[in-house]
Amino acid sequence: MKNGKLIPLVVILILIGFIGFQSYYFLENAEEAVVQRFGRVHTVVTKSGLNFKIPLVDKVTIIRTNEILSVQYGYRPDQTPTPTTSGTYTDELGEAIVLTKGSYLVNVGAVIQYRITDPAAYLFNTDDQIGTIRLAFESVLRRNMQNKDLEQALINKEVIATELAPELSKKLSEYGLGLTITDVKFTDILLPESVQFAYDDVNNAENQKTEYLSKADRYQNEQLPDARAQAYQRIQSAEAYKAQTVSQAIGDVQRFVQVYEKYAEAKDITRTRLYLDTMERILTTVSAKTFIDMEGDGTVKYLPLNPSSLTGGGTVNE
Repeated sequence: MKNGKLIPLVVILILIGFIGFQSYYFLENAEEAVVQRFGRVHTVVTKSGLNFKIPLVDKVTIIRTNEILSVQYGYRPDQTPTPTTSGTYTDELGEAIVLTKGSYLVNVGAVIQYRITDPAAYLFNTDDQIGTIRLAFESVLRRNMQNKDLEQALINKEVIATELAPELSKKLSEYGLGLTITDVKFTDILLPESVQFAYDDVNNAENQKTEYLSKADRYQNEQLPDARAQAYQRIQSAEAYKAQTVSQAIGDVQRFVQVYEKYAEAKDITRTRLYLDTMERILTTVSAKTFIDMEGDGTVKYLPLNPSSLTGGGTVNE
């Protein structure tokens, strides 16, 4: 009989202990508790320490509001990296392939970091917090990248991330997710493997072009001063030749006018003088001259014109 009364008492004590255990919870600093009563949000508790709830009626979900959470975009981790092993990842090409300005494709990987600021909104305003963050990021990413040249997309990862963070925060605020974006980082912005080799060839060609243009500029800078100096010298020589030729021509004209005036006054005398002057110029350029008198006796006249040999004339008979 005593045992029959003891069993219900034990059950009651266990039930009381269970209810008592289920009637309180602890909150640490930077933790908030979302209390649901009969499935609906009843309150959000922010007081740290011991707090109470109604057992079997209230459900408490504790959220750390100072914890930085991460969402991967464009890939998924298969194995979390450890101090001794590297993690493994799988690309999500449906997300990763993004179109840039000029219809070029790039493969994008990113990490979105955020902090929960409104636990109730975070828990109940959407059924898929992570998926919603990814969709919002994809929207702002594609809109931003379609205005970026391929070179900008490949080189300016930090700049693009800085541009995306406030846009993403604004969009998620419109969704009422109860979170704040703390950082956006690109792990990769790369060309797809299928076009990487072709892009490398284009880059090599551009580098060669730049190198050749640089060499051409150096050669031009080296040769141009010499060419200018030579051109200046030739211009000066041409100017001097021009002045000399003009001066000589003027002198010839003046002499011709003087001769003509004398010729007009005494034609025979002037003609004879011109003949003698001409013969003088001709004969002084040779050392000896042989004359054949076609109307004479057939002898050949030899006239030595070298001053050292002017000892007398001579004839050579045929």
